[in-house]
Amino acid sequence: MSGSTYKRCTCRDESGRLLDRRCPDLRKSDHGSWFYDLRNDGRRARKGGFATKREAQDALDDVKRRARRGDPVNQKQTTGEWLEEWFAGKRKLRRTTAASYRDHLDRYLIPGLGSVPLDKLRTGHIAQLYLDIEAGNATRERPVGPATIHRIHATLRSALTAAVKQRRIEFNPALYVELPEVIRKRAEPWEADELGRFLDEAVKERLGAIFEVIALTGLRRGEAVGLRWRDVDLEERTLTVVQQVVIVDNRPEIAAAAKTKAGEYRKVDLDEGTVGVLMAHRLQQDLGRAQWGEAWQDNDLVFCREDGSVMNPRYVWRRQQAIAKRAGLPAKRVHDLRHGAASLQLAADVPLVVVSKRLGHASIAITADLYTHLLKGVGRDAAEKAAALVPRAQRGPILDPSAPERPCGEPDEKAFPQVTRRTPGRIRTDTDQILSPVPLSSWATGAP
Repeated sequence: MSGSTYKRCTCRDESGRLLDRRCPDLRKSDHGSWFYDLRNDGRRARKGGFATKREAQDALDDVKRRARRGDPVNQKQTTGEWLEEWFAGKRKLRRTTAASYRDHLDRYLIPGLGSVPLDKLRTGHIAQLYLDIEAGNATRERPVGPATIHRIHATLRSALTAAVKQRRIEFNPALYVELPEVIRKRAEPWEADELGRFLDEAVKERLGAIFEVIALTGLRRGEAVGLRWRDVDLEERTLTVVQQVVIVDNRPEIAAAAKTKAGEYRKVDLDEGTVGVLMAHRLQQDLGRAQWGEAWQDNDLVFCREDGSVMNPRYVWRRQQAIAKRAGLPAKRVHDLRHGAASLQLAADVPLVVVSKRLGHASIAITADLYTHLLKGVGRDAAEKAAALVPRAQRGPILDPSAPERPCGEPDEKAFPQVTRRTPGRIRTDTDQILSPVPLSSWATGAP
């Protein structure tokens, strides 16, 4: 591998031929431009337009490094081209994740960064994109919040990390962008008595049992909608979360549920009351199946549309709003039923690790961060129980009932014989040899 730098211009002689490197004016610093020339295994790469010899040499050194790694030295790729290539190579994405990536690329990343050469992409480009997105919220019907910007950034960071691994770029500029702070909304589920009123009203609905399951097991909305009868064991009083229903392109689709760290699907125990509700729901569903006859779509779903087809998870939210309104309750999200299930278990002194496993959290830290102290009185009960474990003869100061009461703030002369009055610049005491002591009465009243 060999390479060199040289200077050339576009001046011509009397016959119209380019002087190229023969031009006598090339000795001048402001005449012509610098080029590099690389030869490697019979292949040649040249590039010009550099203002100085140092710039041309730096570019040549960079091309040599890429050539030694086996990278194509003549390939110039924009950020948009790389993002498309990266996305096309993602073969193991879930449908929802793929849809999310595609949306981020089409709406924000390619329009904002697509024309920037990949090897020239810097942190400043990315930071400016996010500032432009936030500025555009003034005209958007649905503003793009900090949480969405974090998700967009995660997509870009993943794509650029792949570019680094494939040695398309030297470093990942997305790692150094300062993102807007995400303020997590505080979970505010219904209190236990409010939840009871809601569930009492929900039993009047055809799908009332789904709210019972979510509220007492903590299943996610999509997990509940995707629950199959084969995954419910009424005798053992358990259910297993194997699949879920997700929304892709505004249509419900069945997708696999996440597995635990052990590679198993999450198993959730059921209380006796919920088992009874599910048995009644199954009898009701059997009657509906008989009425539909051959038109019934047998998807083995516990909660489905009237004809057995897959139900849109958004329908559950609409029914919840209607039920809450009838019960005179404040509007809540379906996910707040999951929050409530967690807080109820914590209030019932269920160990945090058990709650975390029932909810399907990846870490017990997530459970501790999200769901402690959600119900009124949980923290107070914890404080009382902790204090009760400490044996005490008496709590608080031991008071002499025969001692006369003093006004609040007046010091005890016997306890503090040295204290008098504080004046600007010094503290006066009865041991001061320059100033006479100040009576305590004037200290308490503030008199001079």
